[in-house]
Amino acid sequence: MLSRKARSVCVATVVAATVLGSTQAGAAVPVDTLQQEIDEVLAGTEGGVQISRNEIAWHGGQAIMTFTLPGEARTRVSSPAAQKLQARVAGLPEGTREAESAAMAVDPCPTEVFGNDWYCFYDGTSFTGRRLQWNATHTWFVDFAKHDFINKTSSWSNKGGLNVRVYSRTRAGDSNSCAELRWVEPAHTRAASLGALNNIADCFTAS
Repeated sequence: MLSRKARSVCVATVVAATVLGSTQAGAAVPVDTLQQEIDEVLAGTEGGVQISRNEIAWHGGQAIMTFTLPGEARTRVSSPAAQKLQARVAGLPEGTREAESAAMAVDPCPTEVFGNDWYCFYDGTSFTGRRLQWNATHTWFVDFAKHDFINKTSSWSNKGGLNVRVYSRTRAGDSNSCAELRWVEPAHTRAASLGALNNIADCFTAS
């Protein structure tokens, strides 16, 4: 039979082990906020595929969304996976790559290395935040809602030869009401801020 002292030691040991086990089991697992953002976009849209740590592509790269990496304000130049899709969309050899200088650019929208029709929208001013890019003519409205980007454009870059026209809806939630022209993006221009037009873009055309 254990003495009172021995029993006290045993109880203390069990309690300590229980507390330690609970602490380890309840230890907070670091939350991957970037992956959470990507998962939310994928869940709220159709046809998107995650192609890298921080990129989603739709329709084989016709549209690509790039997210900022944790702790960074600007998106990086397109990943090798995205550049491969960009080359394919532009009809270029799949080995086509951005110049090393592109990695240092303030505006990381794809350069003319990948054709002359790339244009990008950013959800932050001065080309910061999430980037959504296209390279195609769109004579009918492209709905930003299909890419979880409605009312999020805060700056833009048109590095191509197309004229991009950006609109707002006249009826909330109705994609067929994109009739209010907000701004025009002439070929080879960009805007680091939009002032009163910030976060009101619903759709666009490019021709």
